[in-house]
Amino acid sequence: MKKYICTALAAAVLFSALMCGCGTKAESGKEDSKAETSVLSSDSDTKASDPTAATTGASGTAQSDLSPEDFSEENGFIIYSKNGQPACETGIDVSSYNGDVDWERVKNAGISFVMVRLGGRGYGDEGLLYADDKAAEYIAGAQAAGLKTGGYFFSQAITPEEAREEAEYCRQLVGDLNLDYPIAYDWEIIKDDEARTDDLTVDQATSCARAFCDAVKGFGWQPMIYASDAEISKKYDMSLLSDIELWYSEYDAAYPSFPYAIGMWQYSKTAAVDGITGDADLNLRFTG
Repeated sequence: MKKYICTALAAAVLFSALMCGCGTKAESGKEDSKAETSVLSSDSDTKASDPTAATTGASGTAQSDLSPEDFSEENGFIIYSKNGQPACETGIDVSSYNGDVDWERVKNAGISFVMVRLGGRGYGDEGLLYADDKAAEYIAGAQAAGLKTGGYFFSQAITPEEAREEAEYCRQLVGDLNLDYPIAYDWEIIKDDEARTDDLTVDQATSCARAFCDAVKGFGWQPMIYASDAEISKKYDMSLLSDIELWYSEYDAAYPSFPYAIGMWQYSKTAAVDGITGDADLNLRFTG
């Protein structure tokens, strides 16, 4: 990621124009309350159409080589080392809910990368696509400060066709901007409300993830799947997704307990990071 600041700012202007014309944030009525609301379901009482489907042990999924003793805490951040040498990068993920961000302060706080929400799909019946109205600003600001950038899309796809539509929407939103990090498929089980995705089977949810990631790869980006234990154990057949890097969500743990290979770990949603007002999501990207 080596871009001149003027190039990033110019790209941001073009990106903002795209975002204004790419889609509606919410439909009327019921959809209004569901366009940008998601609940990460990492506990055991989430809704699932097939609660007996324990998919994490599927054949073909690589075992984790992360050792608990290689994790430590430094200045409020979890650090991973291998053979006594740092083997990770520390990052945050952001959406418009984070408001204004001082990216120079974020970088000086020890952050190396940022995953920016590009947009999402409402979980009401109509499932309209929407753009995150801060995404262009965040990408430009983070890159100008020297941070690596990637993106994620909050999906509520119920068919592979919708998942491919979401990937195409990301392509329109990102345009010619360069991203150093992957674009992640963030499909979550919705808790405490009815959702268009409630009745999706393991096969259907897995097919949607596969379709999005294949499309993203076809556009020249590295795909990634964001998921907690709820999605992994109840909605995904991981043997069919084992070639895609996993961004694993598990909070309040000293190290990731997931027994299979992951590329990134979201370990806090209540962190304090200088340059961001309020709580921040912290992530580790494993580099060695």
